[in-house]
Amino acid sequence: MKKKLLEKDAFYLSLFICICIIAVGGIWFTNKNVNNLLSNNTATKSEDEIHLTKEKKKDVVPTTTDSEQNLSKAREAEHKKINYLGNQVVRSYSDKEPSYSETLEVWEIHKAIDVEANENQEVKSLSNGTVLDVYDNDKYGMSVKIQSSDNTVFVYSSLSKNINVKKGDKVTDGQSIGYAGNTSDVECLSGVHVHLEAYKNNTAINPMSLLE
Repeated sequence: MKKKLLEKDAFYLSLFICICIIAVGGIWFTNKNVNNLLSNNTATKSEDEIHLTKEKKKDVVPTTTDSEQNLSKAREAEHKKINYLGNQVVRSYSDKEPSYSETLEVWEIHKAIDVEANENQEVKSLSNGTVLDVYDNDKYGMSVKIQSSDNTVFVYSSLSKNINVKKGDKVTDGQSIGYAGNTSDVECLSGVHVHLEAYKNNTAINPMSLLE
């Protein structure tokens, strides 16, 4: 009788151990599948995010570099006639705040713009008009004064001695009037350049506002 009870207990113990093994195996198998499923979903999500990111890049706003380039192009378009005079402005117009004169070594009002140029670079008229005078200015060297059709007066100075127009000539926009030089006594350290003044009703104005 006692032997049968022991056999019966051994049977139930074995059955319990088998059930535990099956349960553990089932839990392990389930966890593995869940982990695989989560991994697949994560990978799919990442791929989708990458795809969406690539798609969004097509509609991104301009970068800072793009903006600077666009601004630079806009400025070039606004002042496209600067190449009528030379390459770039090296001293700006100032009627209130003094700017520094390298030649005179002083701060002074500068009601003109100085445009750096290559030696003997062609200088062109900024407008249609009439040549009022051609002369050698004591301070600013060889000069050509032209009155435009809208009565704006331009004075081109520091030109070379080789002038292509004379007093009374009619000139057109873009016509050659002479060549860049370094004939200004008060700006000789600026090198080859064009000193440009502009006047409206005998009042000096900033020439940059007219270089369009």
